[in-house]
Amino acid sequence: MKLPITGGCLCGAVRYEISAKPIGGFNCHCRTCQKAIGAPYFAGMFVPASALVITGNYKEYASIAASGHTVYRAFCPECGTSLFGRNSAFIDIRPVAAATLDDPAIFQPQKDIWVADAQPWDTMNPDLPKFDGNPWH
Repeated sequence: MKLPITGGCLCGAVRYEISAKPIGGFNCHCRTCQKAIGAPYFAGMFVPASALVITGNYKEYASIAASGHTVYRAFCPECGTSLFGRNSAFIDIRPVAAATLDDPAIFQPQKDIWVADAQPWDTMNPDLPKFDGNPWH
């Protein structure tokens, strides 16, 4: 994978650069992600927080996760693109929306999470491991 990895929002007001290889990838099917992005799941790539450099102004929306931790979802205030997030319990890792990468083909999901909330019309890759909820606790 060629570094840096770059991406940004639809209108170009917010851009980001990732200077380290991703830690992992996942597809989150929870209802909160579905509503936040307006799609059946959030395709996310975990990156080291120290490797993510953001330019432009973005807004964050905070919500409480099933774990009780606060999740902050960042979006462009101009075009509304969901870009990245952060979790109050995991400050060294940032999830980045794979669809916002300049080259989204580099994204390699490793698991489907919160499949208990998946929509019946959401066709998942049968080769990926499935978790009813959060596999990290």
